[in-house]
Amino acid sequence: MKVYLVRHTSVDVPSGTCYGQTDVPLRASFEEEAAVCKAAIRRTGIDFTRVYASPLSRCTRLAGYCGFPDAERDDRLKEMHMGEWEMQRFDEITDPRIQEWYQDYLRVRTTGGESFMDVLARVSDFLDHLDRTSGPVLIFAHGGVLVAAQVYAGKVKLEDAMKALPPYGGMVEIDLPLPHLHPVMLAGTGSDVGKSVLAAALCRIFRQDGYHPAPFKAQNMALNSYATPEGLEIGRAQAVQAEAAGVPCHTDMNPLLLKPTSDQTTQVVLNGKPIGNRSAYEYFRTEGREELRREVNQAFDRLAARYNPIVMEGAGSISELNLKDIDLVNLPMARHADADVILVADIDRGGVFASAYGSVALQTPEDRKRIKGIIVNKFRGDLRLFEPGVKMLEEICGIPVLGVIPYYQDIYIEEEDSVELSLKQRKAVQGKVNVAVVLLRHLSNFTDFNMLEHDERVNLYYTNNVDDLLKADIILLPGSKNTLGDLYELRRNGVAQAILQARRNGATVMGICGGYQMMGQRIADPDGVEGDVCQLPGLGLLPVETVMEGEKVTRQVRFSFLKSDTPDCTGYEIHMGRTSAVEGETMIPLVYLEDGTPDGCVADRKCAGSYIHGILDNPAVIDWLLAPYAEKLTQPALDYAAFKEEQYNKLADHVRKHLNLPLLYQILTKND
Repeated sequence: MKVYLVRHTSVDVPSGTCYGQTDVPLRASFEEEAAVCKAAIRRTGIDFTRVYASPLSRCTRLAGYCGFPDAERDDRLKEMHMGEWEMQRFDEITDPRIQEWYQDYLRVRTTGGESFMDVLARVSDFLDHLDRTSGPVLIFAHGGVLVAAQVYAGKVKLEDAMKALPPYGGMVEIDLPLPHLHPVMLAGTGSDVGKSVLAAALCRIFRQDGYHPAPFKAQNMALNSYATPEGLEIGRAQAVQAEAAGVPCHTDMNPLLLKPTSDQTTQVVLNGKPIGNRSAYEYFRTEGREELRREVNQAFDRLAARYNPIVMEGAGSISELNLKDIDLVNLPMARHADADVILVADIDRGGVFASAYGSVALQTPEDRKRIKGIIVNKFRGDLRLFEPGVKMLEEICGIPVLGVIPYYQDIYIEEEDSVELSLKQRKAVQGKVNVAVVLLRHLSNFTDFNMLEHDERVNLYYTNNVDDLLKADIILLPGSKNTLGDLYELRRNGVAQAILQARRNGATVMGICGGYQMMGQRIADPDGVEGDVCQLPGLGLLPVETVMEGEKVTRQVRFSFLKSDTPDCTGYEIHMGRTSAVEGETMIPLVYLEDGTPDGCVADRKCAGSYIHGILDNPAVIDWLLAPYAEKLTQPALDYAAFKEEQYNKLADHVRKHLNLPLLYQILTKND
C-alpha cells in the first residue's frame, strides 16, 4: 500500500529555534510554497479518499490549501516533543543533558520530552493500525514524522535517520506491506448460483487492491478444460480466474478435474494428468477418498505458500448431506484451509431465504461458525425493494449480508460449462457473417468460439437444427469428450448430411480437436479409449484418419499459420488420438508449431481442421476464416485480449459497487 507524506511549509521562527510541538506561525511565503506541494500531490494522479494530518496548524493549514480541509487529525503525527527546550535556540540551551542528546538523539530523551525512538514508536503505532485495504493514504505532518515513517517502512536505516529529513514542503513515498488475508471460500446454496464468476471478480478486485491472489477449486466437474504452461490440464474456470488475478494458471489451482464421458462415467484428471475412467458409483465410494483428499490438501498448501489471498470456490450445494462424508471441495476443504466461507445464494431462481437459511442450519456447529457472510446474487429490479429482505436474511441466518449483486447482461466472462449454451441458439441474420457451431451432446471447450461470438462482424449461434446449419456461411465443428458417440449421433439425426450439403453449397467447414477428427475419413478406437464403438466412418471432408490412443496430449503451443514463418499465434492442445494422412493421400498442414511440427489439415480455402484449442483467438486465423465473406465485413476486427481485460475490470467494478468490501476485508483479517 502506498503512503504519501508531505512536510509542512517553512515556519516563521528565528533560525535554530527548537520549536517541536509548539504551534508556531508560517512564513509569508506560505501560499507560494503550498502551491508547489499541491502540484506535487496532483502529479501522483491519485484521488485520495483517506487523508490524515497532525493537529498542529502548520499541517492542517497546508492540508486545507491542498483541498483536504477535513483531513483526519491524529496526535501520533505530531513533531517530536522537545520538553523544556521548546522555543529555545539550540545554541542557548544550558541544560547539560543536551550534550548527551546530541551524541544519541535516537534514544536519549529531551528534558521532559521525547527521543526519536519515542516518535518512531507512535508513528509506528499509527501505521500499524492504518487500514491497508482501501487504497493509498496522504499524510500532512512534520520532518521527524516523515523520517520515522521511512525508517518504519525500511526505506531508511535507523542510524541514517536524519539524513532522510526532507525540506519544508517536501514529499516522501513509502510502501507498506498489505496484511495477510485469510483464504476465502465462495460456497453455494446450489449449482450455477454464480460462484465461478464471483471468484473471478474477487481475484481481479484483490489484484487491483495490491494483493497477489490466486484461485483454487479442489474438485471441478466440467468438459471445458485448459492446458497450463507446464502442459497439464485444469478446469477452464480456474484458468479464467487466474487470468483475472493476473497470474499463470497451475494444476494446484484445480488438482482434481472430472470430465464426464457419459451420463454415468467420467475421466478423472489428478494434478493435470488423467488417471483413468470411473463410474459415478466407483468415484463417490468412500474407499480411496483419503488419498484424493491428501492430494487436494497438498495442492492448496503449495498454493497458499505462494499467494495472498487464496480465493476458493466450492462445488454445487454445501448442504448435500448424503455426500458429506466424501466431500473434498466444500466445508472439509474450508476446514483444512482455515478459510472464511461466504455463502452465495441465487435470488433469480427463487427461494433465497429457504436456501440460505437451510444451507447454514444444516451445518455442524463448527462449520456454521466458519460461514461469515452471505452474497445474494443475480438480483433483478430495484435494489431498494430488497432492503427489508436483507435485514430478514441477516436475522434468520445470524450472519451479515455482504452484498446484493444485480444481474448483468453487458459483461462477458467465459463460462465454466455449457449450461448457458441454450441461450445462444440463435438464428441466421442478414448483414453479418453467419457462423454456426454444431451443438454436440458432449461438446467441450466451447470457449474456442468466444472471440467470434463478440466480433461485431459475426452472428454466431449454436445449433443442431438442419435448416439453421444450411443457412450458415461458416460451420464450426467443436471439440467433444466423446468423439465417436457424437459422430454417431450426427449421422443418426441428419446433421452430418446437412454439413456435407452446406459444404457442397459453398459454406466453410472447420473442425477443432474432436471436430477435426470427425472431418476425416475414419476414426478408429481399437483399445476402447472412448467406449464400445471401435470404428466409424468420418465425414470425409479431409484426407486424414484418426486412431484413438490412451495417452492424452496436453500442452500450450505457439504456431505459425499457413505459410507464415513466424510463430506469432498461440493456443493449447488437449486431446486423445493421433491423426495422420490416409494412405496414398497428401495432407497439407494448416499450421506449424514452434518446433516445426505440422498440425491440422487444409483441403482448400473453405475446409480445414486443427487440434489447437484457442486457434480462433488469433486475429490472423480469424481474418483468414472471414476473408471469403468480405462484402459482409462492415465492422472493425475485435482486439480480444483488450476485450477480456475490459470485461474483468467491468466485472470488478460491478461487484465492488454492490459488495461491502470494507466488511469483507475486516472478516479476512480478523483473528477469531
